[in-house]
Amino acid sequence: MSKNTLEIYNVGTKVKLADDVFGTIVGVSIASNNNVTYQCGWWNGRSYCTEHFNASDIETVVTTEKTRIGFAWKEILWVLMEN
Repeated sequence: MSKNTLEIYNVGTKVKLADDVFGTIVGVSIASNNNVTYQCGWWNGRSYCTEHFNASDIETVVTTEKTRIGFAWKEILWVLMEN
């Protein structure tokens, strides 16, 4: 059984996206090759905006708490095959 662990920022983490744009992580996506993207939301005047960012696109993390998640691939595949 293959195990893999990733450290990701929690939903709710405050981040700096640009010089004067601060947002909040509202979602996390994990794609192939453990590529993690964060959906961030922020207010632009009276409009609320959301966009996906790679971890390298986030300039600064204001709150630095991370969560460790893990996967056991054999168990996941077995559950998918059962359903």
